Amino acid sequence: AQTADTTQWHEGPLVHRIEADVLPSAILHTNKYLNGNNHEGRTMNHAFTARLKYAFQLPEGSEKAAIYKDAYQGVGVAYHDFNPQLGNPVSVFVFQGARIKRFTPWLSLNYEWNLGLTFGWHPYDAETNPENKVIGSRVTAYIDADLYLKWRLARWLDFNVGPSFIHFSNGNTTLPNAGLNVVGARMSLAYYINRSDVKDETHRTIPRFHKHISYDVVAYGAWRRQGFDTENGPIALPGKYGVFGFNFNPLYNINHWLNAGVSLDGVYDRSANQYLDYMTKGNESEVYGVTSPPTYKQMALGMSGRAEFVMPYFTINMGIGRYFINAHGDLKIWYQMVALKLNVTRHAFLHIGYSLQDFKYPNHLMIGVGWHFNK
Repeated sequence: AQTADTTQWHEGPLVHRIEADVLPSAILHTNKYLNGNNHEGRTMNHAFTARLKYAFQLPEGSEKAAIYKDAYQGVGVAYHDFNPQLGNPVSVFVFQGARIKRFTPWLSLNYEWNLGLTFGWHPYDAETNPENKVIGSRVTAYIDADLYLKWRLARWLDFNVGPSFIHFSNGNTTLPNAGLNVVGARMSLAYYINRSDVKDETHRTIPRFHKHISYDVVAYGAWRRQGFDTENGPIALPGKYGVFGFNFNPLYNINHWLNAGVSLDGVYDRSANQYLDYMTKGNESEVYGVTSPPTYKQMALGMSGRAEFVMPYFTINMGIGRYFINAHGDLKIWYQMVALKLNVTRHAFLHIGYSLQDFKYPNHLMIGVGWHFNK
């Protein structure tokens, strides 16, 4: 016998949300340049961000709204105020947030992430800005994570406050690339269109989830710079190197929000296992060239454990792994990655990821496309 779900889902209009944020912040001193090693001798502490965002929420009476409570997603712009040596860049981004815990009908704990690009830095320049090892390009990635309390002031208005963490980096596409980290306090007002009055949610039943195994296949590419530490200090190799890879990722779909599994990861990194040629003059050695190894020494195969957080439109995939076939030299590493999957259709998605090694050193970007099988 089968039992029917008697919950009635009443589709209504989308809920629209317009929000203005201010984030008074402080720069984390992760580099000597920020700690006073600059031509002003200035310790850089000040940071301020203002954001304007538009988001939409699923119809309040819909099935997905019952599963992904208060989930919203949209696009935004941000203005960043730093020391003049860094500049006053502007970011454009996509974002998503949702409720973590509801304390009362008027108070809840929420999260939000932002991902985009930041334009207009004053980057490293060998002649005009040689001390700036923090930002090496005029365009960087913009990554933000917020945790905040939401007070519902009225049917059409919220006040939000909580901590915010921002990271700027170019993903090793240009050197130097130390990156910039900012911690601040988010305060915002959000205006709603089509939001209903507060309702009791205790009677709403989350639809049953059918556990199953799905398979994601991803192909990606990127470019990166490479450098070496030498007796005379660090040097950056000229030019950029291509990176190509794939992931085959079986995933056990545990519930509406969580998937877990393993991934077979292949990579071809044209910057891997390069070595410097030295010329000896008296008691000193000078670098006079770079030698590239055979192609097979720049390829490796690895295995990683993966976990996914699933939301409408977006999925966040995280993993840690190690290369085990052809893992020599630069490829004999533990690697970590975090990626955003943006669903284009039910099966096709865009893949935007970032790979690290040893949890702190930048590896390369992972920009590609993927396909869900048995989703």
